[in-house]
Amino acid sequence: MSTPHSQPLDLFFSGSVTDKLQRAQTLYGAYGSTLLAVPGIREGLADLDRLLDELRSQMAAMDMGSRCAHCGARPDGGCCSAYMAANTDTILLLINLLGGTQIHTFSGDETSCCFLGPGGCILPIKPMFCLNYNCSHIQESGSAVELAELERRAGSLLTRQTELEGELIRLLVTMGPN
Repeated sequence: MSTPHSQPLDLFFSGSVTDKLQRAQTLYGAYGSTLLAVPGIREGLADLDRLLDELRSQMAAMDMGSRCAHCGARPDGGCCSAYMAANTDTILLLINLLGGTQIHTFSGDETSCCFLGPGGCILPIKPMFCLNYNCSHIQESGSAVELAELERRAGSLLTRQTELEGELIRLLVTMGPN
């Protein structure tokens, strides 16, 4: 049984990837400039950019780009599967839109992530599962110090991302998106 407060939450977190992307684009069109004018939202996006740069730096130091690109180029998308795409939600996609990312999906086989393009993932801000998952290839190639730093940086990004998601949810519920 849904309550008056659970219905917006259901809209933010349920449905297909296509449904979630459509909702995020609708919310961005209706409320994007208003949200960006709210104190703290632009700062939150700037925090995410800074933390994302720090994570990317660690990933580059561990040569994860070539390793992950090789795996992602597999016909099934490797770790970047359709299951991973399903972990996106409307708010995460909205954060990417607010940050200036043009989001579209790529057609392909039904097993790979629809956000995985020729140059890799098009989403700078990724689902929690993507940020937290380190496959055996990453674990085996990194030293304990490198892996600990990777996890620390991913955790810092995810913490700030979750805080911004919560703030956006509170704002959107107040604004009454449909």
